[in-house]
Amino acid sequence: MATVTPTGVWTLRLGAMSLLLHRRNWLMFALLSAVLALLVVLAISLGSGNMGVRDVLATLAGNGSKLHEIMVFKIRMPRVAAAIVAGFAMGMAGCLIQTLVRNRLATPDMIGVNEGASLAVVGFALYLTLGSWPWWASPLGALLAAAALFTLCRRPGEQGYLFIIIGIALSELLGALGDFAMATQPLTHLGNIYLWTMGHFAGVSYQTVNPIVLVLLVLCPVMVLLNRPLALLRFGDATARNLGVRVPLVQLGVLGLAIVVASLGTAIGGPVVFIAMAAPILASWLARGNLAPIWLSALCGAVLLLGSDTLVRVLAQPEEIPTGIMTRLLGGILLLGLLVKDRRGAD
Repeated sequence: MATVTPTGVWTLRLGAMSLLLHRRNWLMFALLSAVLALLVVLAISLGSGNMGVRDVLATLAGNGSKLHEIMVFKIRMPRVAAAIVAGFAMGMAGCLIQTLVRNRLATPDMIGVNEGASLAVVGFALYLTLGSWPWWASPLGALLAAAALFTLCRRPGEQGYLFIIIGIALSELLGALGDFAMATQPLTHLGNIYLWTMGHFAGVSYQTVNPIVLVLLVLCPVMVLLNRPLALLRFGDATARNLGVRVPLVQLGVLGLAIVVASLGTAIGGPVVFIAMAAPILASWLARGNLAPIWLSALCGAVLLLGSDTLVRVLAQPEEIPTGIMTRLLGGILLLGLLVKDRRGAD
């Protein structure tokens, strides 16, 4: 019996097995990967010091001068890597939560997850002398915030707006606690921590980025397993349950995974806002038919965050301004655009 390949799909045959690949998704993935690669070269070449794109490419190929090697590998590459990894994490976390709650406003920075992660890092950094940046405290704070959120709203898929409202209230409470903790400390101790809470990537080293990359790689297979049931949840809990999805277990697993991933992104450069909201929206527009474009959202997050970091670094040169300020500006414009579009659609 002949099999019919769906429209817009590539078929990859592995012996008796066949793998269907969504054509548009893979084309968009390749396009975004190329854009990210070009943006990396651009981000490394821009800034103080006379170094063009050719110098960057030569240095990356091992043919650069000693000064260029120091500038590329010691100063700019760690910051670029930090922005990419944080953007990946924020994009994936945003897609997971938006798909789970079925609301574009449900993102880690809107429901208290980022503020919980930030509060934990600030608390450990201020009150404990550990000798290194306590990035590992971020998931602990995020999980505690999520536990409080899930206790107050046990059915996020059915109570999307209540989930967001409770999350906003929780975010404000945790943010106020973090501000209070910093306000009780001398100003001389708050420089780096305050910049970090605004979303800042200057001075980030591989010592922080590398362990977070390893944890994200461990979590990637879990995302692959949850991709299909997560997509089915978009049709509603009842439909997903009839298709064999264990709805409460999947919801809890997706929420927990999103929280951990979001907190890992926050641990690098602070609670950068709006990337987790904008990346899945852009990915859904690019993917169209894909119900849960997790990997496209991750790439969109990396492109958006690295682009924002590069833009704010160039516009503010030679001053250092937190990247979070630029993402707030871009995110505010996006949010206003969505509200205007929804209003016109309602009219």
